[in-house]
Amino acid sequence: MPRQRITKELILTKAFELAREQGYEAVNARSAAKRAGCSVQPIYSCYENMEDLMGELFSYTKQFLGRYIEEHADKRNFFESIGLCHISFANEEKYLFRLLFMSPYVEAENFQEFYARFMVDGVEEEIQENLGISRQQARELYQQMMIYTHGIASIIATDAAAIPYEEAHKMIDVAFWAFLARIRKEKDESNHS
Repeated sequence: MPRQRITKELILTKAFELAREQGYEAVNARSAAKRAGCSVQPIYSCYENMEDLMGELFSYTKQFLGRYIEEHADKRNFFESIGLCHISFANEEKYLFRLLFMSPYVEAENFQEFYARFMVDGVEEEIQENLGISRQQARELYQQMMIYTHGIASIIATDAAAIPYEEAHKMIDVAFWAFLARIRKEKDESNHS
């Protein structure tokens, strides 16, 4: 029986399996090699170093999240639905959530970089159109909801507390209406000045 050819794709998928099952901290050259059924030599032939593999693993996991959102999001109310997908993902894929949002591989110096890295294209436009607010206000609302939703998801992903989905959904609704009311109040105040 011929031996399986060790490819870059095989190593990446095996590293992904490890990260998904045990967390990104469990991924190292030895564990990835063992999972791929090889020595560490093919890993260093395919990747310059472990940082190279981990960077690619981060990108691969981000694509996985994109597919997850695509499969689970309600296209009729995409903005709300991607927030709820974030909560579900944190609950169902705790280790992958931690890799994507709570690891050094995020590589964001500040919130603006974090936002740029994780915002979903088209959502600001949807918010602007559906709520009749400016592009800047839509961005502000999206950012506020991202922070709030991410906080709930982080609590869930780290097992800091159990938050049932329905309760999280209610909390997100309350925050959304509060943030939107503040934005509209500021808009009214600036129109009357």
